[in-house]
Amino acid sequence: MKGFFHRLRDIWIIFGITLLILILIEVFFKIYFAFNKEEDQRLQADYFKNKNWVQDYNKEFNKCNQERWQPYVYWKRKPFSGQYINIGENGLRKTIFTKEPYVEARPEVKIFFFGGSTIWGTWVRDSYTIPSIVGGGLNKNDVNAVVTNFGESGYVSTQEILELELQLQQGNTPDIVVFYDGVNDVFSAFQQGIAGIPQNEFNRRKEFNTLNSKKKSMLAFFESLRTLSTMKFITQLTKKDTVVGPSYSEKELKTLSQDAIDIYNENIKMVYALAKTYDFKVIFYWQPTIFNKLVLSEYEKKQASDNEYLREFTKSTNNKLEQKEIHFENLDFFDISDIFLNETEPVFIDYCHVSEYGNSVIARRMVNDILGLLKPAERDQEDQESESVPEDFN
Repeated sequence: MKGFFHRLRDIWIIFGITLLILILIEVFFKIYFAFNKEEDQRLQADYFKNKNWVQDYNKEFNKCNQERWQPYVYWKRKPFSGQYINIGENGLRKTIFTKEPYVEARPEVKIFFFGGSTIWGTWVRDSYTIPSIVGGGLNKNDVNAVVTNFGESGYVSTQEILELELQLQQGNTPDIVVFYDGVNDVFSAFQQGIAGIPQNEFNRRKEFNTLNSKKKSMLAFFESLRTLSTMKFITQLTKKDTVVGPSYSEKELKTLSQDAIDIYNENIKMVYALAKTYDFKVIFYWQPTIFNKLVLSEYEKKQASDNEYLREFTKSTNNKLEQKEIHFENLDFFDISDIFLNETEPVFIDYCHVSEYGNSVIARRMVNDILGLLKPAERDQEDQESESVPEDFN
């Protein structure tokens, strides 16, 4: 028995020393990451040079990236209040623009915007999201616009339609709905090899029914390991420098891009059915990416190179659009993927997010299209070319 207890004591000593070493390693890497924070390379974008608000914006952006569960659409951000980013209790980014008193006396025009992070406003301040700039532009054209930004990072078009249906279900009916899509639908299809499902759906499949599973405790344990600084260091040490997506044959790419367009087309039909029933107008836009810009800065070239794995599939899908694959009655669908084709100024922050200046270019186009819907008989060519966007992008 004495030998047994000696061995037991030795085991406990070894276990204790091992645990102490692991704790010390974890503390070391926590300190390491505290003093060696990896800067987001996008902060080096051309547009951010000499912008004194960028660092504070980035801090707010990192803080506001906390999501909460939302039925049907999966996620929305938690409320947040900052200098540059403000999110309401409803989880929606606030639209901010100046309204002239005489315009406020006019009948309200309720406008809903739907899209992913590019509509939500990643890398831009509240006043320079596309919905905010459009609201200001319409105000300058005597339209009392009440603009709601339903954009959320990662959303695909089907999630947006579900959110629209939920708003209609609650009696919140718009006058005009704007959809701004493309990137997330394309990326999700490419990521998973299946068109028409939300991004990272494999995570939900893995998590499904875990509360009633015998594997629950083990899954929770391994998930908790991911938060350790030691694991973060090992992951960074072993990760590849370049991102490589799934491998598809040319035939598979064509089939997948066709599926993505077909599903998007069916979504358009559903929205038009809702528009007819609830009496609102709708406009669809297919958004630009860095692959549709001819003149690139050195920074933009690097961003294009880092996302080269998406180029062919993005182009394949855009080609389907050019072949008039999108169709439905008197459709207000606009492919603006080439809106920056001949732009000589740097615009892109990464392969799909654009600067505040880039948002102003897109918003100007939207203002003119919306004005055309509201009062087509009153608009002449000179009005169509008017610029109604903020001039200060400092």
